Amino acid sequence: MYCWGNFLSYAPASLLFFDGVSRPGVTPDAIQVLPVALIALNLGMPIGAKLNKKVGPRITTLIGCIAMVVGTFVSSYTTRLLPFMFWYSLVSGLGVGLGYSTPMIAGWSWFPARKGLINGLTLFGFGFGAFIFNKVGTNLASSGMAWGSMIRQISIMYAAVSFLGSLLIKAKPPLEECGVGEDAATASVVASFDESCEPPSATFKQAVTSRRFLILWSIGLMAFTPGLTILAIYKRFGMSNPAALIANDALLSTIGGLGAITSGLGRVLWGGIVDKVGFQKGYVSQTLLQLVFMLALPLSVNSPLLFGTSICAALSLYGGSIAMYVTCSAQTFGVKNAGEIYSVLFSALALASVVGAKLVISLLPKVGWKGIFGVLAGMSAANLGLLELFRRERATKAVWE
Repeated sequence: MYCWGNFLSYAPASLLFFDGVSRPGVTPDAIQVLPVALIALNLGMPIGAKLNKKVGPRITTLIGCIAMVVGTFVSSYTTRLLPFMFWYSLVSGLGVGLGYSTPMIAGWSWFPARKGLINGLTLFGFGFGAFIFNKVGTNLASSGMAWGSMIRQISIMYAAVSFLGSLLIKAKPPLEECGVGEDAATASVVASFDESCEPPSATFKQAVTSRRFLILWSIGLMAFTPGLTILAIYKRFGMSNPAALIANDALLSTIGGLGAITSGLGRVLWGGIVDKVGFQKGYVSQTLLQLVFMLALPLSVNSPLLFGTSICAALSLYGGSIAMYVTCSAQTFGVKNAGEIYSVLFSALALASVVGAKLVISLLPKVGWKGIFGVLAGMSAANLGLLELFRRERATKAVWE
């Protein structure tokens, strides 16, 4: 999924536009592959959360992996963009959504006081996978392998890795004694993880109809759009001026791979930070840094080092914003219905990907790349105001607390 920004440069001309007609120099319709995949991921998350409660995280994740692999594999045989997006974005995205939150929820059952770190470590794997398969895809394409064969080879690798990984997921047995130092409402009692061992949780209805939810959803939209936009267009931006020092396919592919690693490391780093300093301080710091790097990017075209640093930093901050966001959701609304609640909150990320794609398509001809990055920086600035609103809202006790 997160490899699409790189894979797009190897896609055949028939997959770039819905009508199959090549238009050099025009933003391709295929830039919407990632946004649609994220929407599908969002649709799969509530199904996965309910399935997780019935059959457990291992089987839920395995079902999701099967859908992801099948969608990717079948997409390799399509020759037009719409059917390609059905399989690659919709079917595969639904599969990813089914298993997206199950490893994190299982991890919370073992380490309830370290939710941020658990989220970060889990999501690091998500980002590191993109690094590995970015390099794999580039190597296969550079060897002269045809597009369809490349995608099929990658899907087989997906199957081997994801099926094995799903078998390693296990939740803590339900009857455990709450220990000292955990998020315990009542210590030294025998109870299930998601009831007495945690503070009171909001019901699904209480959460999604609360003012806290609305503000937090808006924070997510503003936080995720810059990172997702960079993820989708970094290579196109780098190649937009052939005379620029960064206009090199191998260099940009390497930067994309490093960005995937730093995105994963950012999830671990900021996940640990939010456990120590709290969501408010962590997210404000992340937002300020994001603003700085959005402004720096258009100035970096003649410095591969500055460009690579800015891309990696932006993706690291994007990864960290997701890890902290998941943690804040669990801390704000509790863990009992965390999967269902977060699946709705996650729609902010799906919409952010659409906003980013539409922003580039509609504004790039009018304001240029500098204007695009200026808009993204403005979103980060607006998010500082939303974070202050959220701080004030959390100061008031919620009905479920």
